[in-house]
Amino acid sequence: MNILKILIILINKYNRHLVKNLHMGVLIVLFILVQTIYAISLDAGINYFPGELNKQIKTAPYLGAELGYGLSDYTSLYLQAAFSYLKLKENKDFHGLYQFIGRVGLESSEQLFKYASAGIGINLAGVRGKNATPQAKNYMLSTSESEFGWNARLKLNLLRMGKFTFGTKFHYDEIWTKPKSSSLLQGGVFVSYGI
Repeated sequence: MNILKILIILINKYNRHLVKNLHMGVLIVLFILVQTIYAISLDAGINYFPGELNKQIKTAPYLGAELGYGLSDYTSLYLQAAFSYLKLKENKDFHGLYQFIGRVGLESSEQLFKYASAGIGINLAGVRGKNATPQAKNYMLSTSESEFGWNARLKLNLLRMGKFTFGTKFHYDEIWTKPKSSSLLQGGVFVSYGI
């Protein structure tokens, strides 16, 4: 039985109780999500900032972790987080920047395409500077900066060994910064364990 059918049954059956007791509703949804995890994944790769940011930030590695949830035979939900430490090319007020990106989105399942899946979703990108000088406190980056955006991804499964899958992932993130959006490309390898 897929997750959508379970949610509809539970909402119809416990609608009054969910409205009266929000905590119980949240616990039920979390329980369903935990029960539908189909894969845990770790990945590592490279950050690349196209456009203006490429003039200011050096290419840097990232580490990521992901949970995959089965929604139907052809669709899954991904919940992914990636962390990086970025070095600046010119600004000497910071030793570097801590970057975190959280992503959630929908992805085609591997039953639709045997070795590849594509997805789209939303993201939250956060950056905090590691101060090098007292003047760094004048920047917003010294406390932290976070912005929402959208992301697209492509995942290629290259090798399967039992419950383990090895492959490569590519993420494109458009982050809604002002005065104009910022872009980020991440490419790397992953290992996934199917539950």
